[in-house]
Amino acid sequence: MKAKQYIYFIILLFFTVQTEAQICLHDIDFKRIEQEKVQEFVINQQAHGIETFDEIKPSLQPDADLKGYFIRENEYQVKKSLDEVWQHYLTTNPEKLWSGKRVSFGFLFSKKDEKIFYCDENFSKIDTGVVVYVNLRLMSGLKNLATAFEITSVDEESKTIEFSYLKGNVSMGKQRIQFYETAKGYTRILHTSYYRNNNVLRNYLLYPYFHTRTTHEFHRNNKRQILAGN
Repeated sequence: MKAKQYIYFIILLFFTVQTEAQICLHDIDFKRIEQEKVQEFVINQQAHGIETFDEIKPSLQPDADLKGYFIRENEYQVKKSLDEVWQHYLTTNPEKLWSGKRVSFGFLFSKKDEKIFYCDENFSKIDTGVVVYVNLRLMSGLKNLATAFEITSVDEESKTIEFSYLKGNVSMGKQRIQFYETAKGYTRILHTSYYRNNNVLRNYLLYPYFHTRTTHEFHRNNKRQILAGN
């Protein structure tokens, strides 16, 4: 074998091995995902040429320019210490974290662990590179919508979690959850959303309405768990 042919063969073999090592979207077990819209979301990703989870990208990075994005803010308070609340949001199993009448957990993929986690599996801690798929139940179940986002920042010092909608979602943008200690030793949570899409009705009416209701449920659900000691 000539030298050039040998080098070409080695390069081809290297990329073939790399591709085979990556976790692909077709490796997802739909039988372990109960929400049809989440399954459809994944199928749509594949239809748009996304084959591996490494190809999935967030629509916004933590340091991205936010000019032109709409902003929504909601505040919550939990009568527990900052550390206790912070640890709950980081370490609670995602199936419990994203669980309620309006939102349900589908599955997640950890880029660091290179593994898919389903609702019946334990996941130790939320970290950067975690891609989460959830189902949103709108209008009392008359309409369901799947969405997916990637955890892009977890800052222990500032007690901040950021996650961004994936590229290809109906909406572009990110959400930031910040935790503060109050004067009484409780925890104040500030949930800020930066969003935009190509539909004026969604920007000014649909997104703010449904997002606020979903966010309220998300934090109320976790507040109940924290106060109950779960």
